[in-house]
Amino acid sequence: MRAAARQLAHIHNGLRADLDRLRSGEALPARLADHCLAFCSALTAHHTGEDGLAFPYLEDASPDLKPTLDRLRREHSVVADRIRELRLLSTDPHALRERLDTLAGELDAHFRYEEAMLIPAIDALP
Repeated sequence: MRAAARQLAHIHNGLRADLDRLRSGEALPARLADHCLAFCSALTAHHTGEDGLAFPYLEDASPDLKPTLDRLRREHSVVADRIRELRLLSTDPHALRERLDTLAGELDAHFRYEEAMLIPAIDALP
């Protein structure tokens, strides 16, 4: 788990960089949907792993984390809703870019909270 804690910020930074590249226009408008869907798939896999593996372990190991983990699960659900919206917008590059900007702000807040709350908690586990 401690190795996972050290990797958490690294994984988040990689996702942040991918999202920044996507939003910066490095992806050609005609390919924006393809790049967006690839990013969304990676993000979904990351959150699915946390919800299915890491969070249940942390909840058992440190029951006081339950409120934090519940919040993170709710945020994962919101992100999943945003991803579904993005998939529906895949034929409209302008609308897709606007939604990506919204998602970027939400993800940054989510990642910061998760890192601030979980990394010290995992490091404190016996």
